[in-house]
Amino acid sequence: MLDKTEEKLLSLELMKSFFRKRENVGQKSCSRNGERISGTLGLIQHSRPSNLPAKTPEEENQHRKQHNEILREIRRRESREEKERKKKREERNREEERLLCDSRFWSNEIIPNFDNLRQTKEVKDLWWRGLPPSIRGKVWKLGIDNRLNIGNNLYNNCLNNLTDNVYHEFLTAIKLDVSRTFPALCVFQDNGPLNEPLYNVLAAYCVFRPEIGYVQGMSFIGAVLTLNMEPSDAFICFSNLLDNPCHKAAFTLNQTQMNIYYKVYTSALAQNLPKIHSHFIESGLSPDFYLLDWVYTIYAKAMPLDVACRIWDVFIRDGDEFLFKTALGVLHLYQDELLSMDFVRGAQFLTRLPDNLQAAQLFESISLMKICGGRNFQQMVKDFSSVT
Repeated sequence: MLDKTEEKLLSLELMKSFFRKRENVGQKSCSRNGERISGTLGLIQHSRPSNLPAKTPEEENQHRKQHNEILREIRRRESREEKERKKKREERNREEERLLCDSRFWSNEIIPNFDNLRQTKEVKDLWWRGLPPSIRGKVWKLGIDNRLNIGNNLYNNCLNNLTDNVYHEFLTAIKLDVSRTFPALCVFQDNGPLNEPLYNVLAAYCVFRPEIGYVQGMSFIGAVLTLNMEPSDAFICFSNLLDNPCHKAAFTLNQTQMNIYYKVYTSALAQNLPKIHSHFIESGLSPDFYLLDWVYTIYAKAMPLDVACRIWDVFIRDGDEFLFKTALGVLHLYQDELLSMDFVRGAQFLTRLPDNLQAAQLFESISLMKICGGRNFQQMVKDFSSVT
């Protein structure tokens, strides 16, 4: 009988022997000779099983050629993939450098002189290509005019006057919707760091505007603002955004006014994208099936969040008109796909746009779209109102 010390020594020797054999096998598998290729491209050519006839020289030669062609194709594919990865890395590095440079320029030059510079061509061009995330909230706060003259104390006053028995229905809906907003971010769900701030912004608005209260879709607008600024600032911006003519019509459920906006949009759709316009008429896909949701959430629900924030940037610069230009841009970008879709597939597609949607491609399409044909957007709305 072996004592415990001898058993441990024997076990240790067996383990060393086992790992030595594995190392030898690994080294052999990576060697290269007439039939083996090293590395991840090593497709080992096995002989036929002994119960089958041996390969003829012709078969052997043909199979070797096929084997080599497979390896060449693998190398070509890996080379293409590496070039694509390198290209993406370079693009990402360039974008990071641009954002850093733009952030400094915005912080040092534009923001301190915002009112004087906001309408200049240089600032508009910088604005169009996207605000750096580090200063986005500051620019949004400056860009959203405080037409309602909301003071800094109103937010806390509204929260102090919040009573569950008066606003119970609104608060129940808010609590449910907040937990379902941007679930992939995991910040607005129960116990998430922004769950309470977003809830408070939406609840305070119910006290401020009880005649409107809370309407489904508001949580996405509040969430985008809360991600980029303090709750009190988010409340001020939220209240003023919802006082814009288009959002005011949407959230007060003013169907007559929304129908006028639909007519302006449909007119622009027929002018810019006649094939899509005709196809949507034939399939029965009217604007209220997709455009209303885009307006309600300022595209935050339908698009990847980073692309939606780019839309917000220019919307805050240009106002309601850009909401409709963006809609046309989306349809222009995906017109080939949409022309092959029926009502159901088209509505589903437009409700949630592809996750690989790229801002650069979308903005290129948006830049080609014309809404007013030289006229003022609000004047167009008035013209269609007088016809109704």
